[in-house]
Amino acid sequence: MELREFSDPTLWAAVLRRDRSYDGKFVYVAITTGIYCRPSCPSRRPHRRHALILPSSDEAESAGFVPCLRCYPNSLNPAELSIKAALDYIQEHADCRITLHELSEVSGLSPNHLQQTFKRIVGVSPKAFYNAQRFIRFKQLVRAGESVTSACYGVGYGSSRALYENAVHWLGMTPGTYQRRGEGTVIRYLIIQAFLGRVLLAGTEWGISTIRLGQNDDSLLRDLQEEFNRAVLVPAKTSISELAAIVASCRLEDPFLTRLPLAVRCQIFETKLWALIALHKSRI
Repeated sequence: MELREFSDPTLWAAVLRRDRSYDGKFVYVAITTGIYCRPSCPSRRPHRRHALILPSSDEAESAGFVPCLRCYPNSLNPAELSIKAALDYIQEHADCRITLHELSEVSGLSPNHLQQTFKRIVGVSPKAFYNAQRFIRFKQLVRAGESVTSACYGVGYGSSRALYENAVHWLGMTPGTYQRRGEGTVIRYLIIQAFLGRVLLAGTEWGISTIRLGQNDDSLLRDLQEEFNRAVLVPAKTSISELAAIVASCRLEDPFLTRLPLAVRCQIFETKLWALIALHKSRI
């Protein structure tokens, strides 16, 4: 078959610096061995004249080349499998109390290695993602009619105090006010374009109350009105430049994340956005 080799010099430069952000965009082949690799492969790189740059793993294998056993260019590598196992476990056990040691056993990585690898690949710490999943579940339980206390214990909090300590960060109001659909609060909102779609940010003077991703502004607003049907909802009057810059900064995501279901990618994006907004102490 005729090979469609890329000639763009920036691609070989990515190989030379083992740039992980290019993984999934192309592969390179060591002609002398017949092995193809990700751009980020830790193996010794061949001389440029002994290498081919091809668009995909499929094209490399169709030409008879075999995948590298160090970087796994046609599948998830061991580190990615470990992080996927941790992500899946957190989502499946968001209603339980999860420790880093527990995640370490699930992922097969030491606690310290898991912490570092998870943060590098996912963009937030395991704890941040776990806390986000807990509050997503807490909101679901409360909106389904459960009491704050029942929902609190239903997502693994040992006491209501722990819930209330985190409520301002994740709700922008007390859990009781959230249960009453934002009664007596003024919630400002804005909608910004993000790489995964339109993102709605809404919050009070205390903090962000909700982050929603969608493709249609009208449906995002309807969801907001349903979630906070007793609050006063008003468009944000402040400049959106700072928040737009924060949203844009979340565009960078590890290639591994593009292999995950869109719903999981959205949850990770929302968690990163929530963490950055809190870090910058931004308000709507």
